[in-house]
Amino acid sequence: MTAYHPQDLAAEQRLSAQQGLPAHAGAGLASVVRSRLKRPPPPLPRADGALLKAAFAIMLTGALATGLALHLTHRDEEREPIVQPARIGSIALMVPQNLTGSEPDDSSRLVGMVRLRLDWPSLGPVEAGPAAIQNRQRLLITLTPQDKVNEPQTQLSVYARFLTPTVWSNPGGLVVRGFRKGSPYEGEELYVSVPDGRGFAARCPLDTAKSDPARPDLDEPCRVTFKHRGMDVNIRFPRAIIADWALMLGGVRNIIDGMMR
Repeated sequence: MTAYHPQDLAAEQRLSAQQGLPAHAGAGLASVVRSRLKRPPPPLPRADGALLKAAFAIMLTGALATGLALHLTHRDEEREPIVQPARIGSIALMVPQNLTGSEPDDSSRLVGMVRLRLDWPSLGPVEAGPAAIQNRQRLLITLTPQDKVNEPQTQLSVYARFLTPTVWSNPGGLVVRGFRKGSPYEGEELYVSVPDGRGFAARCPLDTAKSDPARPDLDEPCRVTFKHRGMDVNIRFPRAIIADWALMLGGVRNIIDGMMR
């Protein structure tokens, strides 16, 4: 439909005068023109409206997809653990900071010793918070240079002098021996793998409160030391998981292998 402008109205009036039209006819024509000028513009065809809606939907979908991609990328960056360089003797390690329990802004180099705090059974970082502390089972691991004192044969020969003759079995394929009263290990038991204890030999206290007077609330009273990749590995762990000793040692070895450089 053609739009009318004020100059068109004046032209219509002049044309009427020239053609000799009556005054009331010119006024009627002017009234018709005014009514047409006051009409609102016609609505967009349905096809054009649908096209605009489709374009808006495409733009909105693209914006949402971009936002989601940025969010996922940022989340992955946050999850990537910070690593700390470490050296134990001649062995170089890159230690994930979230496994050490140190603060996020600690960028120091670990020299001579590495301590790890692992959740059990996930073997991941120890979660924080009251609920996690209350229900926790964790492994406290110390990596140090090799020492002959920690040789399996040396350890077993030292323990053998103080063991009682009584032997009994334990879940996990272990056998248990007690220590004599008055010995350096009084109040503890020795859990060893068959046949000779070279695969696993751990000491656990009979009474957790007596195992460490300075830490009567210690949740990891049992301890085992073994050698791996040129280092001594000491693990303190809950007595309740001792039947899973093979799984525990294998998991810790895998984590150490992943830190080697």
